[in-house]
Amino acid sequence: MLLDFSRLLPAGRKKSVQVVRLRQWAQEQGYWFEDRNLFGDFFDRGSENETYLSVDRKTIIKLNDFRYSDDNLTPFFERIKAHNKYFDGCPYNMIGLAENRDGQVCAVLEQPFIANARLATKAEIHDEFLRLGFHPEDNGEYYTNGQHDIFDAVAGNVLVGGDGNYYFIDTIIYPSDTGGYDLYRSLSPRFSGEGV
Repeated sequence: MLLDFSRLLPAGRKKSVQVVRLRQWAQEQGYWFEDRNLFGDFFDRGSENETYLSVDRKTIIKLNDFRYSDDNLTPFFERIKAHNKYFDGCPYNMIGLAENRDGQVCAVLEQPFIANARLATKAEIHDEFLRLGFHPEDNGEYYTNGQHDIFDAVAGNVLVGGDGNYYFIDTIIYPSDTGGYDLYRSLSPRFSGEGV
């Protein structure tokens, strides 16, 4: 179940105000995680997620710092719902909020651990998007179906499981025709020179 924190966001407020409100609510309601050790073993750090492998080795826990939400958190929650719609083999479940190692308030997301997986190739990712009804734009920089644009579907973010299925584990999704392309390019370390 995806906790619907989006209903708690003060309308028209900046992300910093929304984050303070979400943190307060999570602490009051018991959805605030004080101890990151509960998540398991630190696994990796990407551009927006601090990632942990759960103690039982069945779940990946991601602390998402809302990087790709610009100055409003609403698109983050819409993005999670879209991910679960298109990629139901590896859905996100938002279980609360916590601070990451840098002290940033983050969404705590669970996702199934894909065992015996390998990185998908660019050609496999392309073919899977076509099968799902998406087509490439800007020389394959992103894929769209006219409703959503999906960015960052690259090796490392798309896996092929031992079962032969494709698992899109870490993509960026924006509604089509809402400026997602420019926003993604302005926030992504791939384009800002920060690296990941």
